[in-house]
Amino acid sequence: MAYNKRKHLADNIAALEQLFMRPEACATEKGRNVLKAYSGFGGLKCILNPAEKDTDIEK
Repeated sequence: MAYNKRKHLADNIAALEQLFMRPEACATEKGRNVLKAYSGFGGLKCILNPAEKDTDIEK
């Protein structure tokens, strides 16, 4: 399966929302599976900080 940046971002956001907004859900098997999908934001810099100009890429 190909890497999908949007799915990666959605999985990370779902895990963080659950962890901070619904911590009681972390105790369930479904909740643990949501947390397991979290993999960090390192590869999503282009989504979190979109480059508007060519010089922005260097930052």
